[in-house]
Amino acid sequence: MHPKRSPGSLLALLLGAVLTSVGFLIFEHFEDRASSTSTAKAKTTADSKRSGPTSYYELLALPPEELAKVDFALMNLLCAKGLPGAENLDIPKSLATIDTWAQKVRSETERHLYRVTDPRFADHYKHSEARLRAEFIVQILQEDCGVHYNLERIRDIDFSNSRDLFLNGMVGSDNGGTCASMPVLYTVIGRRLGYPIKLAGTKEHLFCRWDSDKERFNIEGASNGGVDYYPDEFYQTWPHRLTELEIKSGEYLRSFTPSQELSIFLQARGNCLRHNGRMPESLAAFSEAHRLMPIASNPIRSLQAVFRPKRFQQNRSFRDETAWLPESVRQNIPPNPNPQIPQP
Repeated sequence: MHPKRSPGSLLALLLGAVLTSVGFLIFEHFEDRASSTSTAKAKTTADSKRSGPTSYYELLALPPEELAKVDFALMNLLCAKGLPGAENLDIPKSLATIDTWAQKVRSETERHLYRVTDPRFADHYKHSEARLRAEFIVQILQEDCGVHYNLERIRDIDFSNSRDLFLNGMVGSDNGGTCASMPVLYTVIGRRLGYPIKLAGTKEHLFCRWDSDKERFNIEGASNGGVDYYPDEFYQTWPHRLTELEIKSGEYLRSFTPSQELSIFLQARGNCLRHNGRMPESLAAFSEAHRLMPIASNPIRSLQAVFRPKRFQQNRSFRDETAWLPESVRQNIPPNPNPQIPQP
């Protein structure tokens, strides 16, 4: 028997379905689209194939198989376009810089491949060439290219500046990155070098993952020194504890698809817009983020925050917290193993 939904949880479920359409209409307004016909969409897709997307709307118009071919760095920078902190964004110049960094990483990596079998270093890399290659991405970018964490954001979380959320904070800027942007840069470089590096996430944190048929390990480099290879179990409790329900949802601890990666970037865009008081635009971004990744909780909660900020700040019941999940998952919520520890 399905559990009875409260009016509050039903509202949360309806938000995603209804607001995606509403957000898309608002999105059309802010992008100044000349037409909403299928012919215009086809033309946009064709133009994107020839010259590459020039806006995040064009990314949204691409089918998944074409989106997968878009440069990961370009996808991220297009989502930063037009945001506070990106006023001087020069995407071609930024991409050229990233290409230069990738070549430097390639050169230094090839020069030090001997370490995989050298007794002085082999144990450090667990005799794995993949781990050496992954570690050298982080090491070279930080030591030779000036990439660093913005220490001001460790205890002062601020979504108002796009440089703290996107690649433009590290490429062509000394602002520095955060856990929202540094793993993206490492993934960008890795893909330029042909590595099977994916982006993955846990609650309020992104990390990289070497994900191939032969080896699979997580790469933690969102700091100002060193690389760690934490297992998935570590991210179940850090930086926030994941419940069994959240793990079952499929939102966390899995390598993102290209569409899900775009969703993550649009969520960051929406956060920046919302914190700058640009609510209609943030609604559009959150709505598209939800459409691309309906299993994700952040877009739904963000939509709730835009429409009902006072209620969103209040304590919510367990059923309200899980209203965004598919019914098949909700039916399999495991019993709380310790009644003294309430589940969110």
